[in-house]
Amino acid sequence: MPLKQVQLTVAQRQILRHEITYQSTVTAIHEIPMSPEIDGRIVAMPMQEGQRVKGGTLLYVLDQLPLESQARADQAVAENARRNALRFIGANFSGAVSNKESADYVTTAKQTQEIFRSKKALLAYKYVRAPIDGQLGAINNKLGDYVTAGTAVTKLVDNRRLWISIDIPAAMAHRLKLGQRVRVQAPGLPTSQGLALVTFIAPELDVQRQTLLVRATIDNPTGVLRHNQRVEASLELATATQTTIPATATQVQAGQSFVFVAQPQGQGRYRLEQQPVRLGLPQSGRFPVLSGLKEGETVVIGNLAELNNGATVTAGRPGP
Repeated sequence: MPLKQVQLTVAQRQILRHEITYQSTVTAIHEIPMSPEIDGRIVAMPMQEGQRVKGGTLLYVLDQLPLESQARADQAVAENARRNALRFIGANFSGAVSNKESADYVTTAKQTQEIFRSKKALLAYKYVRAPIDGQLGAINNKLGDYVTAGTAVTKLVDNRRLWISIDIPAAMAHRLKLGQRVRVQAPGLPTSQGLALVTFIAPELDVQRQTLLVRATIDNPTGVLRHNQRVEASLELATATQTTIPATATQVQAGQSFVFVAQPQGQGRYRLEQQPVRLGLPQSGRFPVLSGLKEGETVVIGNLAELNNGATVTAGRPGP
């Protein structure tokens, strides 16, 4: 009767990463509501939804005719006060007026000038410009709308650099450090770009949930990730080189993991020895071997339930 044929593989050393994976949300580091500083009616709106703009680009303009009229009046008052001050300074030199009178006119000139400068500064707020490079979101108002200070007419988002926020259980807090890697998975995101680094670890726990906020930063040059997008984030806690075997090389009986070690007998034959092993958590279809098996030992993969301890077998094609 021909001997049973099995597939064999060798226990190999492999770099394993201890990771914890969470569903998370990426947020733009720079996400700015484009709200006016003053009330007014929108009289110009050169911006467009979704437009990419440079810092300083004019987005919209507010009508400020009453303020402009007041500013011109204040300018006239300030100029008149300046002339009076100069006249009284000259009169003071000639002794025609007292030092106090001259000083009062100088003070008045300075005060009126400050009032004019204040109005002029307010007028600059009629022009709403992009403070940074970015992309505009939806426009919430139209030309002719009257908006009040603080109303978000649109939003400016820079998706080129993003934050990933993760809430880590308090029991894991001692294993965190700045610079740890976070692998990010999302539709369309190339593997080469899906790496973030921990840049912030909160100094305190959330009192209710007993979690610690960790924030990682990721570069997003292609813009495939977007503000408020849900992603899968795997925080790498440690790396270690361990002996590993494929998951198909193990079987569990009564809660104990076993492997079949193949001992060479010559002429292409192997004697099987069922051996208990202690395994770690699987990664990518392989188990780290904590005890019971050494690097380089040969084990059977697949159909282990059909095998018996002490059986003699032959080897088929090599396994992975």
